[in-house]
Amino acid sequence: MRSKHVLYIAILFSSIFGGKGIQQNEEFQRYDGWYNNLANSEWGSAGSRLHRDARSYYSDGVYSVNNSLPSARELSDILFKGESGIPNTRGCTTLLAFFSQVVAYEIMQSNGVSCPLETLKIQVPLCDNVFDKECEGKTEIPFTRAKYDKATGNGLNSPREQINERTSWIDGSFIYGTTQPWVSSLRSFKQGRLAEGVPGYPPLNNPHIPLNNPAPPQVHRLMSPDRLFMLGDSRVNENPGLLSFGLILFRWHNYNANQIHREHPDWTDEQIFQAARRLVIASMQKIIAYDFVPGLLGEDVRLSNYTKYMPHVPPGISHAFGAAAFRFPHSIVPPAMLLRKRGNKCEFRTEVGGYPALRLCQNWWNAQDIVKEYSVDEIILGMASQIAERDDNIVVEDLRDYIFGPMHFSRLDVVASSIMRGRDNGVPPYNELRRTFGLAPKTWETMNEDFYKKHTAKVEKLKELYGGNILYLDAYVGGMLEGGENGPGELFKEIIKDQFTRIRDGDRFWFENKLNGLFTDEEVQMIHSITLRDIIKATTDIDETMLQKDVFFFKEGDPCPQPFQVNTTGLEPCVPFMQSTYWTDNDTTYVFTLIGLACVPLICYGIGRYLVNRRIAIGHNSACDSLTTDFANDDCGAKGDIYGVNALEWLQEEYIRQVRIEIENTTLAVKKPRGGILRKIRFETGQKIELFHSMPNPSAMHGPFVLLSQKNNHHLVIRLSSDRDLSKFLDQIRQAASGINAEVIIKDEENSILLSQAITKERRQDRLDLFFREAYAKAFNDSELQDSETSFDSSNDDILNETISREELASAMGMKANNEFVKRMFAMTAKHNEDSLSFNEFLTVLREFVNAPQKQKLQTLFKMCDLEGKNKVLRKDLAELVKSLNQTAGVHITESVQLRLFNEVLHYAGVSNDAKYLTYDDFNALFSDIPDKQPVGLPFNRKNYQPSIGETSSLNSFAVVDRSINSSAPLTLIHKVSAFLETYRQHVFIVFCFVAINLVLFFERFWHYRYMAENRDLRRVMGAGIAITRGAAGALSFCMALILLTVCRNIITLLRETVIAQYIPFDSAIAFHKIVALFAAFWATLHTVGHCVNFYHVGTQSQEGLACLFQEAFFGSNFLPSISYWFFSTITGLTGIALVAVMCIIYVFALPCFIKRAYHAFRLTHLLNIAFYALTLLHGLPKLLDSPKFGYYVVGPIVLFVIDRIIGLMQYYKKLEIVNAEILPSDIIYIEYRRPREFKYKSGQWVTVSSPSISCTFNESHAFSIASSPQDENMKLYIKAVGPWTWKLRSELIRSLNTGSPFPLIHMKGPYGDGNQEWMDYEVAIMVGAGIGVTPYASTLVDLVQRTSSDSFHRVRCRKVYFLWVCSTHKNYEWFVDVLKNVEDQARSGILETHIFVTQTFHKFDLRTTMLYICEKHFRATNSGISMFTGLHAKNHFGRPNFKAFFQFIQSEHKEQSKIGVFSCGPVNLNESIAEGCADANRQRDAPSFAHRFETF
Repeated sequence: MRSKHVLYIAILFSSIFGGKGIQQNEEFQRYDGWYNNLANSEWGSAGSRLHRDARSYYSDGVYSVNNSLPSARELSDILFKGESGIPNTRGCTTLLAFFSQVVAYEIMQSNGVSCPLETLKIQVPLCDNVFDKECEGKTEIPFTRAKYDKATGNGLNSPREQINERTSWIDGSFIYGTTQPWVSSLRSFKQGRLAEGVPGYPPLNNPHIPLNNPAPPQVHRLMSPDRLFMLGDSRVNENPGLLSFGLILFRWHNYNANQIHREHPDWTDEQIFQAARRLVIASMQKIIAYDFVPGLLGEDVRLSNYTKYMPHVPPGISHAFGAAAFRFPHSIVPPAMLLRKRGNKCEFRTEVGGYPALRLCQNWWNAQDIVKEYSVDEIILGMASQIAERDDNIVVEDLRDYIFGPMHFSRLDVVASSIMRGRDNGVPPYNELRRTFGLAPKTWETMNEDFYKKHTAKVEKLKELYGGNILYLDAYVGGMLEGGENGPGELFKEIIKDQFTRIRDGDRFWFENKLNGLFTDEEVQMIHSITLRDIIKATTDIDETMLQKDVFFFKEGDPCPQPFQVNTTGLEPCVPFMQSTYWTDNDTTYVFTLIGLACVPLICYGIGRYLVNRRIAIGHNSACDSLTTDFANDDCGAKGDIYGVNALEWLQEEYIRQVRIEIENTTLAVKKPRGGILRKIRFETGQKIELFHSMPNPSAMHGPFVLLSQKNNHHLVIRLSSDRDLSKFLDQIRQAASGINAEVIIKDEENSILLSQAITKERRQDRLDLFFREAYAKAFNDSELQDSETSFDSSNDDILNETISREELASAMGMKANNEFVKRMFAMTAKHNEDSLSFNEFLTVLREFVNAPQKQKLQTLFKMCDLEGKNKVLRKDLAELVKSLNQTAGVHITESVQLRLFNEVLHYAGVSNDAKYLTYDDFNALFSDIPDKQPVGLPFNRKNYQPSIGETSSLNSFAVVDRSINSSAPLTLIHKVSAFLETYRQHVFIVFCFVAINLVLFFERFWHYRYMAENRDLRRVMGAGIAITRGAAGALSFCMALILLTVCRNIITLLRETVIAQYIPFDSAIAFHKIVALFAAFWATLHTVGHCVNFYHVGTQSQEGLACLFQEAFFGSNFLPSISYWFFSTITGLTGIALVAVMCIIYVFALPCFIKRAYHAFRLTHLLNIAFYALTLLHGLPKLLDSPKFGYYVVGPIVLFVIDRIIGLMQYYKKLEIVNAEILPSDIIYIEYRRPREFKYKSGQWVTVSSPSISCTFNESHAFSIASSPQDENMKLYIKAVGPWTWKLRSELIRSLNTGSPFPLIHMKGPYGDGNQEWMDYEVAIMVGAGIGVTPYASTLVDLVQRTSSDSFHRVRCRKVYFLWVCSTHKNYEWFVDVLKNVEDQARSGILETHIFVTQTFHKFDLRTTMLYICEKHFRATNSGISMFTGLHAKNHFGRPNFKAFFQFIQSEHKEQSKIGVFSCGPVNLNESIAEGCADANRQRDAPSFAHRFETF
């Protein structure tokens, strides 16, 4: 019998395909259904709208569901609940019931999730026996509204229209799918076959194509998608019956392909595949239209005979068909499936659990295991023998109570869902739908008279629920009640018949259409002869005798009747309904991830501290690398009992020098290698000598450190060459101490701890500064004299216990310790200890000087100068005092001239040249020029003290105009604000625009995601969180784009010479860079925290919700991602975490504490910005929430940044030779190197310098102002040694100077623009330099005089320059004095006015300052106005400049000017003082305003 069937199929194929071949250019039917209808290409395509065959019925006429209708679950309980196991009176088999699902999945999929997710709640009646067993009354069945066309639902003329995601055509999409990629994943591309796993079965879903994979209710968790079979419909693995049909059709295609290949071996794979597909489609069309539809509707209801293709007929699936009529087959589905063995014995088998039938409710989404266990043959044979449930309104509990649901609600009610689907789709009520199809309306009683008679109470209850008005009756409910023993009622029959007729007549590729040229009349007749029975026999091992002729019905005499009518009795019970949360097992991952993210900045900070400590250690060792204790010295030979050892003295972190340590008796001397004493330490009787040394470490490359503590002085820290030298050194100290009964305390410490505790000379000086500041703050009762920013860890209470030595007091007074004046003052002050002066003792004397009248102060000073106590001062002693003062101040006159000047001053005061002594009257006459109102204070140094206008000699230089606004009342807040806005109007405007743009971008995105229409589910899930994070992302994108522009130094340098510089304060580029970075940090933090909260909400969502949220994401087969997936398995999550880490690293190492101590780490970590921008671009690529826009923000700035770097490379000059170098006082380095020919710059600009001779660890590029003028042939730089690189450079230069070896080579980049280069844009300019900050003015002033002294003077706009030089003492900057001398010699008369402020003598009218002032005044009067200190005509002032008074003077002198340029370079507090002075002066509306420019790197 089997051979006869095969022969029949072979004859069929020979008839169809033997007569002609398929040409390659012949049209193949598209998989997505498009262009079937050439006039309306989208008709019937996947994703097209459902067909509206009656007007929509929404409560608002647009999209709203009528919530006043009865609960769908209550309707289900009343009408559709009943006993199962009632056989179908027409003999319909279970095979018909499950084939109806195949048909449904072939032509429609209209229950996709709408986005944004719209969830309705089906109210569960109290004490529902499945969903509310505890009678809590809180259970609600979730129902998700279907996906719809977003172009609809916007008005009464365009109500919501749902979408069919399958094709409406019978085109085999159930087997092949609707997209080319899907089909390709199923094909083997060999002989036109679909790919197989094991023979006869498709492969398992290892590629993870998106097959539906809900959690099986009995398992209640997601199973691996790998277990599923890959077929064309994603829902094919839902139940055993559906899967079995899918496998049969799969085999049917391959069977056809084999036959075609046998007939046409020369055909390509594509030709064979399309030919086999064509036959599969044709056979399905025939079986569905002419076998299935009559079987479902009844033999008396058949489709009309096919006439022709009708392109005007819309084939779309109608709402009434999909949401109501074609759900009628639910009533014939049995609760379980019989399994029948192959063979002629008619044997049925039990399932593995011992139950007589396979329970449907226990095998949702477990079909593949059932098929593997029992085979397709047994399932098909069982369905062919099993009689379906009766055609009525009863739906078995497996569908009504135990259909699969989402994980959070494991069971649903298919009837309630069907009712809700009709309402969701706007299907008209029952009677209105009847009218649409030409049927007369019905009443409650006539709807189904037999049912009404038997179940009057149910109908009355139904009538009550609808308020007695049948006009509101749901079409699905009414249509189901119409049905009876002969199948669906007349309404559903009409709808189903109409639907399949339209599908057939509107299909251009229908097998009966003669115009498409697919089949001949004979071939059509042959296709008409194919039945489902034929296909089953061709694709299984089922013999012809095992199946009845019509497999949709079982009639008397058919083979192997069922042993019993299946009902729920004796079957496996259904697992009850369960609820759960999607957050289960996510909390631990979430919490630890948040903790980890919070720890990232802390970890970065810890790493930063480690690097700083390591950097300090490297600095200690690297400083020693360049020096050795193996050096020659003049005193290295043994001298009796003198012990000597070579060592390295550690002065500060980056500075170590070679010394010779000698111990003779009780004196330790520190000497230079070539002789000369640097320091002596004497051990006193009974003294406690504390020594700290490094812990022994034999593997160390360098020897141990030794710290010798000395009271009232800085510590001695040396490094010996070995532990052996250390042992000898300690023994020598013990030996020296033993003779004077001194106690020696020796401890070992880690190097880092030892050096951090060492009180170096610099640290000791800082502590002394604090000592004097606190003393003056208490003496003058002025808290502003205190310094809140101390550089060491010490409270003010500690300073009360501090003591100072005579040497330290003398140093503070600018004198020597053996000076008789110092001795006398120290003896008068130190009352408790002759060797030290306490804070309280010093404060007592200081208060006497402050509070006493000026006459009494002079008397006190006279007594202190009266060393012999004879009420007269020895002229010689006073002369020595003045001489020491001059030496301290660094005067540029000889001793003989100083003596002559002293005598002239005394003579001018009335003292005879022959007088040996000065009386008090002479002393009083000497100071008679000092006004009584001027204070006379003690001569001590003090930092950060700015004398008032009345206390500065600026009054003698500047004629300050008195303005009532400055003196009548204190500044109000309005005045201060207006002055600030006047001074910084450009800055304020830029910052205002920046902040405004940030807020606009934030609120635009916030508004869009919070209130504007969008097609995702973001608002429901994340609420305001998504709006905040997206707003922050928009503002952050802008900040990260703008921040690139602030570091384009080369472009900024070019822009400074354009008109743009008048509107943008480029001087503040770095400050603005920091502001933008702070805003970026704020937005990034807000974005990160917001998404951490959003991730929590995302983690609680169902798969449907996630599909809406992340429409661009691909999750595989119903994959429900955990929180760990979002964080660690997505590009967005991984890059987000990486971005947090990168930003933390960048920002932490940009803190001032790390920039100062680990600058190289700051530079390296800032290179991570490249990774930051790359990661940010990747962060948005998956389009999880929106299409990425970061690239649009940054593309322009990145291009400009790259151009800027290219310009920088073009301005990179390597291996420049140093032609001259010097080591100047105050650790200043002077280098002069050859200027590249093409290098052009302006005065006031700066360059960055590095050297290949310096170790890579510290070889960063450092910025230095250019000291040479643009006219010079060589480049000149003055560099202050303050960091590891500059100290290393200093060491290299010293080595070259001492040994005569070549100087290190220099790499240079630049020049870079700075505010100081704009001095030529103003007719009047003020330049202020402090400390090493005078460097740019060495270039500027020389450039000024060279320009103005030449013929091009008329081209220079600048007509007057005021230069203010603020320095501690002249003698440390003699090189700059030489520059000023050269400038004075060349400058045109009146163009330059110089003022020098000496701050070492901190108080204006103390004894020293007064003497210096008197001498300076007399010297100028007798030497053509030249200063005895500098040899310059520049005016000297003692104290700090009062910029407010100075700017008032400038305003009064230059009233005709509208704007005056102020340029400064120096410490931050100097720039702040100048800015404050400018702001105060700019309050004057009738006077010139000041534009402040300052140098910053």
